[in-house]
Amino acid sequence: MYNKRTWLNKDTCDSTGSVVAFDGKVTNIDTKTEYTQRFLEIADCRSKVRLHQTCDDGDIDFLEKMQLLEKEIHQFVEYLSSKNKK
Repeated sequence: MYNKRTWLNKDTCDSTGSVVAFDGKVTNIDTKTEYTQRFLEIADCRSKVRLHQTCDDGDIDFLEKMQLLEKEIHQFVEYLSSKNKK
């Protein structure tokens, strides 16, 4: 099981922001059936995005989706870093 939450803002900031990464077994309250849930959730005080592994995604599909997201975030961070150096 993997379950990690990271707060994105400083303690002195009034705004909320977090990243939650989860991979583990959960139980449906109504049917009492157990199933695997895997997701990455990015949130701030106004919006939330959850990317999750659907029943149509295999493990490799979801991993590739996360790797592509990681690449795009890295490229954007590099762009912003270079822009602030000028």
